[in-house]
Amino acid sequence: MGRLIVVCALVLGFGSLSMAHEEGPCAKDRETLCAGVEHGGGAIAKCMKENKDKVSGECKAHMDKMKGHMKEMKEACHDDVEKFCGEVQPGKGRIMKCMKEHKEELSASCKEEVASAKEMRKKARKGH
Repeated sequence: MGRLIVVCALVLGFGSLSMAHEEGPCAKDRETLCAGVEHGGGAIAKCMKENKDKVSGECKAHMDKMKGHMKEMKEACHDDVEKFCGEVQPGKGRIMKCMKEHKEELSASCKEEVASAKEMRKKARKGH
């Protein structure tokens, strides 16, 4: 179960939160609240989460939306993570790499959620 959360965080949560914070609805909040935080390893996303009560309404709405999508991805990809990457040691992007290696074999529902996450990241970058 923990490994699935890691995958979701990388695919959707932390990865897209970081990108959204850099270019999207959370950019100003990131600059203000997390100015001294180094990029990488989910540090920006962690900082933003720790400061959720201080972020703008637009950013908070985006973060809540991302959390909802993360839950959907967790449900859609659970069996795929266990099937293809159940023996992979979490950390350093190993599970994400495993999932990418099996991207053509993923279930339709997991593929759909991954595609949805990618689309959401594109919109966040454009500031939608």
